[in-house]
Order: sequence, then C-alpha cells, then structure tokens
Amino acid sequence: MSIMQPGVDSSQGCIDFLSYSSSLDGWIGGGWIDLSWDDQDAPPDCLLEFGEKRISGQAIACAFPRADVRKIGTGLLLFVPGESARRDDFQDAILTRDGRQFRLTPSEPLEDLSEAEAIARTKSLVTTAVRSSRRAHLLRLLNRPTYAGQDTLEALQPPVFLELDSACLCPPAGLLLRGWFIDPFKSVESIRVRCGSESRLLDTRRWIPIARPDVREGFARNFGGLVDLCGFLAFVGDVYSTGETAYFEVRSRSGDVAFKRIPQIRSPGVDTIKETLSHLELRYDELAQGYDHVLGPAVKAMNDFRMLDGVDYKEMRFGEGPAAPRCSIIVPLYGRIDFMELQLAFFSRTLGRDHELIYVLDDPTMLRATEALATSCLARFRLPFRLVALSANMGYAPANNVGLKLARGEYVCFLNSDVFPKTPDWLNHMVETAASRPEVGVVGALLVFEDETIQHEGCSYEVLPEFAGWSFSLHPRKGRYPGGDTGIQEVEAVTGACLLMPMALARAVGGFDEGYVIGDFEDVDLCRKAQGEGRICVVDRRARLYHLERQSQGGQQSSWRLNLTLYNAWRFQNRWVKAAAPVPVPSEAEHLDSPA
Repeated sequence: MSIMQPGVDSSQGCIDFLSYSSSLDGWIGGGWIDLSWDDQDAPPDCLLEFGEKRISGQAIACAFPRADVRKIGTGLLLFVPGESARRDDFQDAILTRDGRQFRLTPSEPLEDLSEAEAIARTKSLVTTAVRSSRRAHLLRLLNRPTYAGQDTLEALQPPVFLELDSACLCPPAGLLLRGWFIDPFKSVESIRVRCGSESRLLDTRRWIPIARPDVREGFARNFGGLVDLCGFLAFVGDVYSTGETAYFEVRSRSGDVAFKRIPQIRSPGVDTIKETLSHLELRYDELAQGYDHVLGPAVKAMNDFRMLDGVDYKEMRFGEGPAAPRCSIIVPLYGRIDFMELQLAFFSRTLGRDHELIYVLDDPTMLRATEALATSCLARFRLPFRLVALSANMGYAPANNVGLKLARGEYVCFLNSDVFPKTPDWLNHMVETAASRPEVGVVGALLVFEDETIQHEGCSYEVLPEFAGWSFSLHPRKGRYPGGDTGIQEVEAVTGACLLMPMALARAVGGFDEGYVIGDFEDVDLCRKAQGEGRICVVDRRARLYHLERQSQGGQQSSWRLNLTLYNAWRFQNRWVKAAAPVPVPSEAEHLDSPA
C-alpha cells in the first residue's frame, strides 16, 4: 500500500515509463503532471515507492509539451538518483518543492523499457522542451559516455592519475583495492567502481592513506606540493560479478567522465590477507576508522570464505589410549613439530593414563616428518596419542575445534605445544578444580618462563589509547617472580596456552570462534562465552607449567602479524566490548579456597 504524504492530492499526474539505469545510477521516467506544476529552476525532491522499499533523492525534472494532456497538464521527464529496486513493485512518485507535493501514479500499463530504450526515449522527448538549465542538465546526464573497454583516464583534463597495485576479491562481491591516486588540480568530483550492472561510490574519505614517497618524487617536478600519503587501501562492497569487467569511473567537477579498467582480481586466502596487512602502520583514531571501513569488512569476508567448506583431516592412532578418558588434551602443531617430542618426554613421566592426548597438525607440508616423529616418540616414550592431520593450514581456532570434535573426555584441556609441565600433577589439580566447583567454567594454570618468572596467572583487560582505545587482554605481574600462593583465584580470562573446561560446556558454546584469524583473542572470546553461560574463570596456582610463548608459531614477527592481531582486537571489540556490558573485574584479594 502506498504511504500518502500530508498535503498530497489523490493523483496529480502519471508515470508512463520508468527504468533503472545502472550506468547513471538512478531511475529514468516520463509521464505528465497537472498544470499547477511550476517548471522553475529549483530541483524537486522525489520519493519513489516500491512496496516496502522507498528511494528518495533530488530529482532532475524537465517539462516538455505533450498534446494529449495539454488541457490538464504538461509532459514531465524525471531522473532520480538512487539504488535499484524491483520495477514491478512501483506504486507512485511524490515530488516535493517549496512545501508543495505532487503524487504521480503509474499508468495502466506501465511501459517496460530497457535501460537503453528509456535513455533513447528521454533524449528524444527532452529535445522538444524549452531551452533551460534543467534541459541542459538532463541532456548532459543522458549523453554521459559509457565504458567501451578502453581506458580514457589519460585524456582527462586537468590530468588525474590513478593506478592499482592489487585488487583482491572479498567474497561474495567485495573488492579490496591498493594503489595510488594523484589529483594535482583537485578536479575530481567522484570516483565510482563499476562491474556489470553494479556501481559503488569509492569514498576517498574512508580509504586508508598510505605513504608513497616513490610516487610523490616521480611527480614532484611537474606537480609541486604533493604529499607522501598518495597511496591508498580501499574496500568496496557488493560490486563485483564473476565474468564481468570491473573498472573505475572518474567524474570531474566540469562534468567530464573517464574510465580505467581494474586489473586481474586476486583470489582470497591467508596469503592475500598477509600481503594486504604488510603495508600498514595505523594508530589511534585512524586505526578504528581503517578497520571499520576497510580492513575489518575485507579481512572478515576473506576469512569467512576460506572457512566455508571446513577442512578435511585424517586421524592416526599411535598406541591405544583409554576407552573413557577423564580429560582430553588437545595440542595444535604448526612450525615447530619438534615440540611434540619434548612434550611427550615430559608427559611420559607425569601424565596419568586416564587422560588422552590429541595432536592436531595444522601444517600439511610437515605431514611425513610428523608421522615419522610420532612413530619414534611412541617407541621411546610408550605414551599413546592420536595425530590428526588437517588438509590445509587453518589456524588456531579451527585446529582446536577439530580436536574438540574428536575428543572423548569428560573435560578438555587446550594446550600449546610450547607448554611443558613443571609440576607432575598439574592436570589433576585443574580437573579437580573444575569438578568440585560447578560455577567454574574455565580453569587456567600458572605459567612461567624458563627463568621461573611469571608468563601468565590470569588475564585482565586494559584500554590502550595508542590502539584506538580498544580493550586488550594483558598478563598482570608478567615477568615477576611468583609468590608462595597456591590458591585458586577468579580472573577475567585465561590464556589459551593452557585452558581447561568441562567438555559439555566447551561444545555447548561452540568451541573457539573461527572468525578470528590464525591466533589471537580466541581464548578470551571463549572465556566470554563461558561467562555468558553464568560460569566464572579461575587460575589454579597449584598447576604450574613452563611456557616458551609464541615459539610454537615459528617466531613469525612482522607487520602483517601485528596488524592481524589488531584485526582480531577489532573483532573482539565489536563482538563483546561494544555489544555488551563489561565483565566485572575480580578484586586481587578475591580468592576461592583451594579444594580439600
């Protein structure tokens, strides 16, 4: 049903044809309007109603002589900028100018013209109109050049320079664009990305500026006053169609239009994410803006795509483990597979036979070497375990979730491969704490470095102004020597390097969130999910282990790694910090008594 506006008569004209023009990004229509319409220069506002969808914009309206309605009205041509809609749902157009409104209803039948036919019909009719600024504006619009497969940007005057270094697909239809742009005379009005029938404005205020001194120096002789920040990284959503040519449409303030083709589109994947994140150094407010408008939606789209089909795996048994294990220990392996040998050496002397071990190899290139090492470890240490080999490198969360799917224990302990027992009964203490206190959902341990200083005894959140004022999980007392306290303390969160949960709870909350990429923030996210179920997180200081910290990842330290951590931080803020009230901070003096 049409929504009537105050002061609108039942009908003051008709629309005879209405078609969407993807090349002009708006609706072209023609019909008639009653004689009270004053064809003055002020452009009217127009509301097009398509059932539940409403499109509004400032219209170009041009009257023309029309003999069949000369006693009651005049012919009218319209262009209304806006998005596409289902033409069959069109109900009416409402024009507003100087406080007066006119309602134009669709004729019976409403002519169904193609875009090209609608443009040709409108061109023919507008030439019969009296010469005016409205007529000239509409003719300019209708005569705007369209892309014919050739780049024409070099011919634009004053000169404009736009080049791309890479274009990456962000499924299903987004594009991540990295390149540089120089507009020395500030002559560009807009840049659009077009592909097939889709068109999106490239908002230069929302792209991430990147320093390109090489480009600036190359143009400095001919165009002085250029700045280093002429590079950019931009995200354009819902524009790309497979099999269609993507290109830029550059429009100057004088009304000229030029085109430049977007080169080959790269496929999404971890390597593309890493390469993209290797060119940035964002801090403070620019960090939030960059991730909100560019990196956040782009990386999320690429990561969601790589997770669509899940991952194949094969399971190998080395020895026979317990039929009904008390606890399942899940250890992802990546890079440093030799840590499996060290862990098994420790576990062979300290781990009870009522627990099961599951190693998840997240590095297919190391499969044969890991199989050989596993065979050797079973022969030497005689401790049974399972090895699960993933068909692709998926990252921390998916690797652990595969292990969680296969685990059979009453409890599950997520453990990094660079964590080694310091006390022989560490796991029994953690299981005992979880079993004896129903309010406990997550149990962490006291982790120390090789020099016996603290690496982790619980996490707390801290807002870091340099990083957009986001909340990061930090380790209080890290680097200090632990005291003699062997109690159990409630904390805000615990590290995934050693994290134990009841199996039923871990599965009920869905394990680790695979929206985080590679590894960071998945552990505190899991803690938040447990807290959402009314459980608390604790650290059992009786459970003590050594943690080499990040060596299990092969020592990957680079700009992409920091920026990927920041992506995960951005995801965590939007998922928990902005969306929900903060979790109460336990007092340092707030302890749970150790179980008897």
